[in-house]
Amino acid sequence: MADISQVREHMEVIGADGVHVGTVDSVEGSRIKLIKADSGSHSGHHHYVSEGLIAAIEGDTVRLSANGANAALLEEESDGSALGEQSLFSWRNIGIGAAAAAVAVGAAAFTWGRRGGGD
Repeated sequence: MADISQVREHMEVIGADGVHVGTVDSVEGSRIKLIKADSGSHSGHHHYVSEGLIAAIEGDTVRLSANGANAALLEEESDGSALGEQSLFSWRNIGIGAAAAAVAVGAAAFTWGRRGGGD
């Protein structure tokens, strides 16, 4: 593991296989904050890479111990949660109105099937 204090703004972050993972915005504590443009599947906010993934710092490049595809999956949200824990399609992010509508549609479909309307 390399010394995170050597990481500087605008350094390229690559996977063990040389694939571009992101560009350093800053270092916050024990994590690298990536610029928003390198936020992968759901951009518009920063993602973070844990210090534990840093294998080496080579010139202006931070090389991670995981290959590019795996490193992207290991990125974190600002609160430290994994990317998958904050799914774009969770009920919390969609809102209570949409959740209630989905429940109502499900209940109507169930009722329709019980009455024999689906035959």
